[in-house]
Amino acid sequence: MSKLDQEHVRWLLQEIANHLSQGVLPVHNGHLEDRSETSDVLHDLLALKEEGLISGDVVSKGAKGTPYRMTNIRLTYLGIRLLGS
Repeated sequence: MSKLDQEHVRWLLQEIANHLSQGVLPVHNGHLEDRSETSDVLHDLLALKEEGLISGDVVSKGAKGTPYRMTNIRLTYLGIRLLGS
């Protein structure tokens, strides 16, 4: 698992699942930033994507392609299994 706190990972996955079950589409990092205790939710989401727990589209800006936003966030099968355990 990544360097993220396991409790924070579960919280993020649960928040994504809650938004999806409520029909909030597309889920994006702005939905999670309002409720998060950490200031860099985008960084956390990118780490979860790298771990294969979520999928989504990363929007970049600038010549260097710096990640700016993540949208269409969905749980992967692995993320669903982790959340259910």
